[in-house]
Amino acid sequence: MSTRKRRPNWTDQECLLLAQLMQERKGVIRGKCSTGVSIQDKRQAWEEITQAINAAFPQIQRTVSDCNKKWENLLAKSREEIKRQKRQAGTEGLSLDQFSTVTQVVISVMNLSDMLQQDGENSSVSELVETHQNRYIFFFLCA
Repeated sequence: MSTRKRRPNWTDQECLLLAQLMQERKGVIRGKCSTGVSIQDKRQAWEEITQAINAAFPQIQRTVSDCNKKWENLLAKSREEIKRQKRQAGTEGLSLDQFSTVTQVVISVMNLSDMLQQDGENSSVSELVETHQNRYIFFFLCA
């Protein structure tokens, strides 16, 4: 029976770099294939992100799958952080300053700033975020 070694947890610096690299490549990674972005372009963007993270943090070699999974986890964590802050704020509005640096970049990359508003008309934004998440999952299942 072989035991699989667990990789170390992602550091805040790795998460921030991942979010910043996603910001730089969001046009390719979030782009629809029908708009001139091919699956190969998306794979290449993820490869570049992975290489950049591995170059910056050579002690831990991350895979494309690791990076994609972490990005999905950051999205989920950011949505939960927004929901939690909205509950605590009550009727007051939210500002980006209330969130961690990584969450601020994720909000920017995914255009989640609409979720910061307090009105009850944001269910469509939540659905949009879930659609984006499903798109990422679909891409890697088909790849």
